Amino acid sequence: MTKSKMGKLDMEYDDVGTNDSSHLQSGSGINSKIDYKFASKGPQIKAALAGSIGAFILGTIIGWSSPVQPQLQSNSTQSGDGDSMWLADVTLDDNQMSWVGSLSNLGALFGALTGGILMDRFGRRSILMAMSLPYFIAWMLIAFAVNPAMLYVGRLLGGIAGGICSVVSPSYLGEISMPSLRGLLGMFFSSLLCAGILVTSLTGWLNWRLISGIAAVHPIILLVAMFFVPESPYHLIKTGRTSDAQKALKWLRGPDYNIAPEIMQMEVRLNAELAEKFSPSDLFKPWALKPLLLAVSLMIFQQLSGINAAVYNAVAIFESAGSTLDTLVCAILLNLDQLVVTIASSLLVERLGRKTLFVISESVMCLSLAGLGAFFYLKENSQTDPAIIESLSWLPLVSLILFIAAFGIGAGPVPWLMTGEVLPAKIKGPGVSIAVFTNWFLAFVVTKSFVNIQEALTSAGAFWMFGGFCVMGTLFGLFLLPETKGKTQEEIQAFFNKSK
Repeated sequence: MTKSKMGKLDMEYDDVGTNDSSHLQSGSGINSKIDYKFASKGPQIKAALAGSIGAFILGTIIGWSSPVQPQLQSNSTQSGDGDSMWLADVTLDDNQMSWVGSLSNLGALFGALTGGILMDRFGRRSILMAMSLPYFIAWMLIAFAVNPAMLYVGRLLGGIAGGICSVVSPSYLGEISMPSLRGLLGMFFSSLLCAGILVTSLTGWLNWRLISGIAAVHPIILLVAMFFVPESPYHLIKTGRTSDAQKALKWLRGPDYNIAPEIMQMEVRLNAELAEKFSPSDLFKPWALKPLLLAVSLMIFQQLSGINAAVYNAVAIFESAGSTLDTLVCAILLNLDQLVVTIASSLLVERLGRKTLFVISESVMCLSLAGLGAFFYLKENSQTDPAIIESLSWLPLVSLILFIAAFGIGAGPVPWLMTGEVLPAKIKGPGVSIAVFTNWFLAFVVTKSFVNIQEALTSAGAFWMFGGFCVMGTLFGLFLLPETKGKTQEEIQAFFNKSK
């Protein structure tokens, strides 16, 4: 097997002593239970944080259009001191702003299609580092835009990079984590995504060009952070770089951990996967199709939960409750709500489990949407006594806050976490791409068509429709979703193979 040069990373690994063959032979056997008692958690947390920065940048892209919309549609490039001296003003009509808001979803859709191929060909770490370039270019195009076309290209390019990160980052997090930490670290993707959205909201009072310029710093942080963490050991084993895989795993698990059993387990799993060359037809075999359908279903229920409907109507809901808060303040409160519960979910996922959090999330969202639908049904009904509407003014606000919290604790993060867990390594590249493609495709469709849905079904009907999908999601979680808490990759795959 060939040894590759990993630059500065190799120098950081050189002192771990993983090339000692006697150490590798000291494992207690391939089929033995791996003892993680002496594994360090700190390095895994550092690597997971670095691997999730791409999600933070994606969050800034998703959250950007909401706070800057008033500026772009009122011909305002002001930060309080007057118009821009060097750049022409950019003014967008409703249709152009709609495209600016949705092109990132469209870009992510196409990025998801290529993410799996790229990470299998070049590695997880390498692709995450490479995404810093399109992210940076995207923000520069937006910051210095002089016409709508530059905004379109910047949003599309940023979405493509975000779609690729949506595929690569969850896979990287799942492959570097030991089973007891995989749930917590897997939640980093969703947590940093929410953090990116919140940070953009907090800067919403600034000039839109300045917001974009600040966001352009984040891709540089991504590049630097990924430079100091290792590649996925499994990917290194898969590409024949066993020595590098030993160094990477020793870095991740610490000097007191015996890497031999885990390395041997990876090699056994890889040999089993390479016994047959991958072909597209593998995706339709039971051992691959079952987890793939599970991952796709999770993404479908996430996007059809009504999250876009709730966010789209957030201002109207706050106004219905009699709130006089600024729309930007409303957005900050909702984004903070989602971030707090997503972080709470990351702390609960290894205690309550993925299945439990998902079922609780879907059922609470269903109740919240039922409340929102009921309020808007009464409000839109001309025969309703205004006094009743007044007495229920608290209902939409409470329902919305509860809905966002429920989404953040389960339906938001769990699909990203479990997609990286349940897919077999042999089909992980194309499998994750298919699942993430489904997610972004539905996000684009729902975002672009929600106004039409609202016109056809009324606001009440739209909320009830999404509530119906949440009922289906609850039943899916109760009867079809397996629990992966604390299970190794081998145990998870054994579950899908047992009825093959």
